[in-house]
Amino acid sequence: MRGLALILMALPGLAMAQEAPAPRPAAPMEHPAPRPDPEAAPPAGETGKKPEPERDRKPRPAAAKPAAAEAERPETEPADPPGPPIHATLRESDFDYSACLLALTLLGADYSEQAPVTDPRQRDCGIDRPILLRAPLPGIEIPGGALMRCDTARHLALWLRDFVRPAAALLPDQPRLAALEPGSTYQCRATVGNDGAKLSEHAFGNAFDIAAFRFEDGTRIAVAPRKDSGDWSEAFQRAVRGTACLHFTTVLGPGANAAHDDHLHLDIKQRNGGWRLCQ
Repeated sequence: MRGLALILMALPGLAMAQEAPAPRPAAPMEHPAPRPDPEAAPPAGETGKKPEPERDRKPRPAAAKPAAAEAERPETEPADPPGPPIHATLRESDFDYSACLLALTLLGADYSEQAPVTDPRQRDCGIDRPILLRAPLPGIEIPGGALMRCDTARHLALWLRDFVRPAAALLPDQPRLAALEPGSTYQCRATVGNDGAKLSEHAFGNAFDIAAFRFEDGTRIAVAPRKDSGDWSEAFQRAVRGTACLHFTTVLGPGANAAHDDHLHLDIKQRNGGWRLCQ
């Protein structure tokens, strides 16, 4: 009986041992791998594509140049249109022209207005408002007349009145000045006595040449080299030549160059600062 009792006492523990099995070790939790985000930017330095091997890369076509850049530029730029001819730039205003004609009339000059003068061979030559001067002062004629601008005629008349006629009155027997023997008047040509690169002031009606002074008694004083001759002719020539630069901007005569040994060249060319050439 005692043994049976011991067996019965041990049965409940055995039953409990069989009903409560030993706990299993916990298995580690598995986390699913994150899905790639298609919008996420690749890490710096990486691209979505594998780098192509050098031998498999194809050269990219060069960008097309604009059509304007491909067009060939002309070798020379088109020339600017020429400016107005020189004679047109010297055209007097209506007021100045009328004032000049009035001055000539008051001085007693014999003149007539002429049609504009041009030259088909040289566009710069010409006189827009010419006059034909037959006598700059009463009793002092220009045989055949001389075509020139009105301002040239006005300066000639004032010089004759203020200096040449008084100088003639100081000559022996006081001969009256009767005429100017002209050299060149209006003429479309280049300058003489130098390289001839520029047009002469004769080409614009700005110049008048005097070859000789003729007096009423029939005597004349021709313009010529008179270096230290010491006579009345030299005194008269020096006097009128020196005073001419008070009315004209250019005075050339014997000694200036060989081309002016036989006449006095007088012109009214405008220069910067009012500079005058007297030789």
